[in-house]
Amino acid sequence: MNGNPAAARFRHDKLKLARLAAGQSYPDIGRLLGVTRQYAHKLEVNAVPSPAQCRQLGAHLLVTETFFHTPRQCPLEPEQCHFRPLRTATLGLKKTLAAQVEIFETLLQQLEQEVDFPPVNIPDIGDADIGSAAAIERLAEQLRRELELGPGPLSSMTRLAEKAGVLLVQLTEADARVETFSLFNERPLIVCSNTGTPARQRFDLAHEIGHLVLHQGMETGCRQTETQADRFASALLMPRSAFAAEFPAMRGRYLSWQALGEMKVRWRVSFKALLYRAGRLGLLTPEQVKSGFVHLARHGHARHEDLDELIPAESTELVQQAIDLLDHADWQQLLDQTGLTREAVAGRYRLELPRPRLTLVHSA
Repeated sequence: MNGNPAAARFRHDKLKLARLAAGQSYPDIGRLLGVTRQYAHKLEVNAVPSPAQCRQLGAHLLVTETFFHTPRQCPLEPEQCHFRPLRTATLGLKKTLAAQVEIFETLLQQLEQEVDFPPVNIPDIGDADIGSAAAIERLAEQLRRELELGPGPLSSMTRLAEKAGVLLVQLTEADARVETFSLFNERPLIVCSNTGTPARQRFDLAHEIGHLVLHQGMETGCRQTETQADRFASALLMPRSAFAAEFPAMRGRYLSWQALGEMKVRWRVSFKALLYRAGRLGLLTPEQVKSGFVHLARHGHARHEDLDELIPAESTELVQQAIDLLDHADWQQLLDQTGLTREAVAGRYRLELPRPRLTLVHSA
């Protein structure tokens, strides 16, 4: 930005964005500045903070003063995010996470000027009918074909998402209250909470890819859209032809849990996902599926299952790899342009930042 940022027009909406991203309220800002709650609110409407107050706000909200003098690049509202319908996810928390993602997207815009991320390869289905299970099945198969994945198990859902041009980010505050969610604003993003087992995390990623394919431009969170995303995830992780050919036959009236365990480890999904998929494909009757779920519940498999430890955990890769390509000077320039602090990027987004090069000084 040219000139002195302090002399530029103060952006009230950027103060609100920084406050929401930090999870702060008007009383919190009032206590920080020693002013009333009403005046803290006016700072986001028509009042302009003094230079000293601006410095206080920046230090407290983990942004630089430059942040308050640049326009919003890619505004994002909570309803644009595909949040799960969890009672523990309050509107305030959703606003905080949406603000954090919006700020993260400004960082990505600067980063994309330095490195090339994979092109976005999420099918544009237009007004295609997604009301039937068969239609969703075909769309999942279409995505596999376009990404040249073949019909077998997926070794990494993280790499699949990133191959499709979807960037993954971790937010410290995206925990069990929210779980994984996604959005398609400037670029498709999936925010990973890293809660649950690796098998659950893989299904969550497939579920969010389902939202990105099926529900662009739609507000989600209802039972119908969540069911559709679940069906897409099942079809993506376990294609019907290969899955049906491998699914173990019943042993009389009983499921072969040993064979199911081998299939679980190979396909890297949960026992519950296996049963659900087998029931949808008619490989098990509804009674057999119910019996399987009862068996899992009786053996304490509500949250964790046998063999979970044999499914490797996955982690986000592309954004961190892009940052690793930059030296400290380039990274610092990028931060200066976005108005973020190192503390915000490292603490809020769990990213490792380039460090200054060490200079050897020889003693006399």
